Amino acid sequence: MKIVKILNNNAVLATENSVDYIIIGAGIGFNQRVGQEVNKEKIERKFISTDEGISQRFLELVENIPYDYIHLADEIIHEAKKVLKYDFSKTIYVSLTDHIYNLVRLYHDNIQIGNSLFWEIKKFYPLEYHVGKEALVKINQKFKVDIEESEAGNIAMHFVNVQLDNTGSHGLYTAQEVTKKIRDIVALIRLYNKIDIDEDSLAFDRFVTHLRFFFKRMNLRQKNNNKDNPLLETVIIKYNQAFKTTQLVEDYLQTDLNNDEKLYLTLHIQKLIESKN
Repeated sequence: MKIVKILNNNAVLATENSVDYIIIGAGIGFNQRVGQEVNKEKIERKFISTDEGISQRFLELVENIPYDYIHLADEIIHEAKKVLKYDFSKTIYVSLTDHIYNLVRLYHDNIQIGNSLFWEIKKFYPLEYHVGKEALVKINQKFKVDIEESEAGNIAMHFVNVQLDNTGSHGLYTAQEVTKKIRDIVALIRLYNKIDIDEDSLAFDRFVTHLRFFFKRMNLRQKNNNKDNPLLETVIIKYNQAFKTTQLVEDYLQTDLNNDEKLYLTLHIQKLIESKN
């Protein structure tokens, strides 16, 4: 297996038998050159570069996110496989790594979002919640942070989402209906804001992940718990165009979003606006 490109000290692109791979491992790219053989003893994880369309997003991760986050996500997924009795889509490596990185970043900005469905997730998805709770312990220890327990529910939802990926079921919504709604929402955002959206970007990937979680939360939510969220008022003023887009999405879905949902959706839409081509 020969190195085609060195991404950083801990990641390389390599080829073997006309198949391209993304290889990660501590120090695997350090002091190496294109054309050299990959040190197989340092390989921790490898992906065929066309795996499930994750190639570009994973490349963005390894180039922009410190290796410690990628390694910890891999460790959490490895432990989760011992507990959960279903196969994981490889997109979990992108979504979970990105989630952990942003979680720690927000913590240092004194922002902890929490999870309004904490008790429902704990009740209906006990195995995934257990994985989330153990993952949170590892995150707190690794990065010397003190993130509240409700975050275990957010991590658990990543694994719930993987299960939905494999079964094709979204409860009240079929996979086809969810796909159509996401497509329509993206078109609405593009047209209203007159922007081109890079569908290979991390911002777009985060947005789609958020929408998929949203449709799952719609199934769990028994009533619209609309608590005050002081951050929403600030976001409405600062990102008014994005908030107006959120209102259009709400009209399209013909449902009342609670304040937390409006906040998260507005922030994701703002990221899409900022990353326009």
